[in-house]
Amino acid sequence: MGEPVAVALRRAANLTAAGNSDAAISLLRGVLDEHPAHSEAWCQLSAAYLDAGDMETSLDAAKEAIRLGERSWGHRVASLALLEMGRRQEAVVSAREAVRRDPSDWRCHVALSEALGADHPQEAFAAACRAIQFARNEARPYEVLGDAAIRVHDKDTARRAYLEALKIDPANQHARTNLVRLGRPQLDTTTTPTVPEPPAPSRLGRIEELGVWLALRRASIALVIGSLVLIIAGMPTPSGVLGWFGLVVVLFTAYTVVAAWFQYARGVPLRDTLRSHQMLAIAAGITGLSLVLLLAWTLIIALGGRTGSPLELVLVSGVAAVGINVFALWRRNHARR
Repeated sequence: MGEPVAVALRRAANLTAAGNSDAAISLLRGVLDEHPAHSEAWCQLSAAYLDAGDMETSLDAAKEAIRLGERSWGHRVASLALLEMGRRQEAVVSAREAVRRDPSDWRCHVALSEALGADHPQEAFAAACRAIQFARNEARPYEVLGDAAIRVHDKDTARRAYLEALKIDPANQHARTNLVRLGRPQLDTTTTPTVPEPPAPSRLGRIEELGVWLALRRASIALVIGSLVLIIAGMPTPSGVLGWFGLVVVLFTAYTVVAAWFQYARGVPLRDTLRSHQMLAIAAGITGLSLVLLLAWTLIIALGGRTGSPLELVLVSGVAAVGINVFALWRRNHARR
């Protein structure tokens, strides 16, 4: 092959996008004959086989890319192949690994949302929301959010998501078709639908509220696990080294909550939010109490104290916060049914 690898890969990508997967496969096989350790070529080959409908070979190519150390693309395309093969649980595992490896890549969150699908509709909804946070100018995340919103029976959010997808990509037939199914009249295919810019938020929307709930759940679970580990490791008398682990748990929990607030609720008045979302306020208050108690214990250990009593309160309040989170998310999921 005389042309540079980068040029060949671009040609293969264009061929796959144009629906000529057989030509792309032939080209990529030639690249891999000369460069068998090129992980990006293996990923493109996997995508081409996926487009051609050969899921087994697509999965094999994705595994080879993963073996060669590819960052997250191999896991994403493997998840798609596994999903097409009906191996949904394995697809979820692969998509989660892609997100873990590259959490700022919107395509990883899209793959996770698709893999979770109807089995975990709330989590799929949240994954699609995270994808949009990283790619507000891409149509695909809004398309996937619309699908996820339908699964949680949130038709208003689905309509807004499909409209935004059409605003970015007027030729998006999936979004257009689903808008019609949701009861919207057939749109003019020659014009781009206009979506007014949303005003500055004065309250948490459904998407933003869900993001805050999921962050509180992660934080409270971290407090429960951390306090339990500290209690067990500190028997009969906690050592000063455990204080460092307690500090790590405190910092992780605080970062999780603060980052979620800035991501989902920046500009929303805190007092009004707590008044209008009483259960959220209770969960946040209990989580905050657990965090303060754990910080107090960490300071006691740092000053030479050797008590484990505050950890028991951290564990109890953490379990209570997890319980409230689980109930609230369950109620949200069934409120639309």
